[in-house]
Amino acid sequence: MKARIALMIGALTLVATTAGAHHSTAGIYEQTLEIELKGKVKEWRFINPHPSLKIDVVDDKGVTHEWDVSYGGSAVAHLKRRGYTGTTFKVGDVIIVKGHPTILKDAYGLLIEMGNPTHEDGKPYP
Repeated sequence: MKARIALMIGALTLVATTAGAHHSTAGIYEQTLEIELKGKVKEWRFINPHPSLKIDVVDDKGVTHEWDVSYGGSAVAHLKRRGYTGTTFKVGDVIIVKGHPTILKDAYGLLIEMGNPTHEDGKPYP
């Protein structure tokens, strides 16, 4: 009986660890740095397992970079509860986002943990 309980605890620990690793952003984003980007929506895909927001941002040298904006492990259901829909962002909308950039400087990714993007005039989405 004790062996069976130990086996079950081990299996649950393994599953929990694997799930946490899958949804972890550790080692991907610079958690100590928050930046703000202003760009045009290139794509908004409100799909599971994770919605995808891509924006084109022009840097200080005039070069356009496509940024992948992530809501972490949030699925559609999580964002629906916050008011997001499939039409929240439209291609060409100018938006402002704040978050943690990727550690890899040429990756152009941003993690939003708190808050929401805003319209160009400062009005929050959604």
